[in-house]
Amino acid sequence: MKNSFNLQELSDTELLSLVCANQLNSAKEEALLERTWRWHQKDWRTLAKSSEWDLLEIYGIEPQMARRIMGLFEISRRYQSANVRKRCSIKTSKDVYDLMQLKLADLDHEQFFVLYLNFSNEIIELSQLSIGGRNSTIADAKRIFQQALRCAATGLILCHNHPSGQCKPSAQDQALTKDIKEFAGLIDMKLLDHVIFTDNGYFSFADEGIL
Repeated sequence: MKNSFNLQELSDTELLSLVCANQLNSAKEEALLERTWRWHQKDWRTLAKSSEWDLLEIYGIEPQMARRIMGLFEISRRYQSANVRKRCSIKTSKDVYDLMQLKLADLDHEQFFVLYLNFSNEIIELSQLSIGGRNSTIADAKRIFQQALRCAATGLILCHNHPSGQCKPSAQDQALTKDIKEFAGLIDMKLLDHVIFTDNGYFSFADEGIL
């Protein structure tokens, strides 16, 4: 009887080759994939930070192979976050981190999300506000509150990432937080927190007592 195929026995490089199997038509292509893996310190999280442009232009990978690699990480993120998204109530900054870190980890650019909550701090809606560059993204206050009013939210939590790995908020982050908090108070809403994510942890305005 033929032995079943055991993925767990494959090395990291063999798994990566398996994902790109129908693209590896020559020893040259296999060597290219192996070299790309080495350039990323043989680390999945480092490879996951690569953009499609990086894979195409810097590492010389073919377009279909590059998209397969990026698709691999997107599937992984969605799979890992499937159960986390079922969380319906936010009590601490750690709850926010657990909910959002799979969306905001391993990115080479900034993204901005807003959690909209009801009186019981249950999540009504999670909205992606913007996608930015490597060092900044635009957070439009009008869009934040348009959505808040549409879903009748009473509480807001701002979330964005710092690809640089620097947890501390920038002057722009602090100014935005102050403006959102003040305006929320005028329309009987409350800014509950602003959480900044990095690959190694997070910064909570509420936990630090500066909200």
